[in-house]
Amino acid sequence: MRPFTDAPPSPDRPIGPDDRELFAEHFRRGCTSQAEWAIGPELELIGYHRASLERIEPETVDAIVGSFEALGATFTIEDGHRIEALMDWGWVTIEPGGQIEFSGAQRATVGETERDAGRFLAHLHEVAEERDLAFLGCGFDPFRTAGEQRWVSKRRYSVMRPYLSIDGRRGWDMMCRTAAIQVNLDYGSEADLAAKFVVGNRLGPIVAAMFANSPFEAGELSGFKSRRIAAWIDTDSDRSGVSPSTIREFSVDGFVDYALAVPMIFVRRDGQYVDVAGTPFSQFLAEGAAGESARFGDYTDHLTTLFTEARLKQHVEMRSADAGGLSDLLACEAFWKGITYDASSLEEAERLAPHFDRAGFVRLQRDVSRHGLGADVEGVRVLDMAREAVRLAADGLRRIAPDEVRFLEPLFDRVVEAGECPADRLIREYESSWGGDASKAVDALRVA
Repeated sequence: MRPFTDAPPSPDRPIGPDDRELFAEHFRRGCTSQAEWAIGPELELIGYHRASLERIEPETVDAIVGSFEALGATFTIEDGHRIEALMDWGWVTIEPGGQIEFSGAQRATVGETERDAGRFLAHLHEVAEERDLAFLGCGFDPFRTAGEQRWVSKRRYSVMRPYLSIDGRRGWDMMCRTAAIQVNLDYGSEADLAAKFVVGNRLGPIVAAMFANSPFEAGELSGFKSRRIAAWIDTDSDRSGVSPSTIREFSVDGFVDYALAVPMIFVRRDGQYVDVAGTPFSQFLAEGAAGESARFGDYTDHLTTLFTEARLKQHVEMRSADAGGLSDLLACEAFWKGITYDASSLEEAERLAPHFDRAGFVRLQRDVSRHGLGADVEGVRVLDMAREAVRLAADGLRRIAPDEVRFLEPLFDRVVEAGECPADRLIREYESSWGGDASKAVDALRVA
């Protein structure tokens, strides 16, 4: 690994075209020893008033975030609104449409995540019962349309909202009507970073099929197994999908090239978000925009606006799964831990993952969004690949954390044995015992 030039740069450090090495160094500084590797979960949930099936409004969202004071939370306040609750075991934030997101603390074991996420869900369930609410674990809002959506008041989103309505047709849907499970992973070296990032992107559509859980839109079957994936495909091709930097041989420097070419959305100055939307970061480095010149913190903020299947910061974030319940969150975390934290399974996963050009990956994502595990694109049979991936994850866990193999049971039951994703069960129930009444999905999908 190359030596670092100096101490980590301050967020306020001015940067320009000659500071390019700092951007690659940022990722190299994220390397940690394997003994220190941990995992961090994220779970997004969509909240409703149970009686009316109306999405919860911003005032209720604010009260829900505030309720975590009973669990020792402190708050981030923006324009009089609580936008974040911070605990020593995790934090709660809000998404543009009022989705509630839990981000667990980095933990060594999946069992610790089970404890933290269970604590979050138990509290949220208590609040929901008091207010006659229901929080659903699914990838896409099953009932409300984009026109019925209420936007939360958050400065970041006020800039993102107009920009993400331009490229693609479903940017607002992505912001307001989707929910996901994400898993954050450590890496030990530049080569390890590369392997995990490549596998996370290329295997992402397969994982999306395994967790596809959003067949409804506006109270009816949508024709998709994952309406969330379909929304992402039609959002912003510059910053979503399978990362172009992983389609050919990956390098950190190549990723930096990609990141600098992606148009920016905002920069932060004195707590305010300045609109620089559409300016490639490389241009911003050279010329500035909106009267602002580049600072290192602008680069790290820019990375948070890249929404590829796996996202690279100073960890690797796996982003492909529709939201679900606690067992889905733990299964997803155990899957990625087994696949990527065991060297043999990671090597096999690199071999297993699809190898397409960018257009091929888009075709794969589109087929997965409609057919889930039944997708079959150019010889890639998704169910076969998913079954092998689950077995690889289990093999990896048996070597590094054998007591955590149990968290993969939902994937063995539905993927390996039944060959189904959660959406298959929902569609079957909708067409039979529910009598075509999508409101029955509330009980089926409720997690709090």
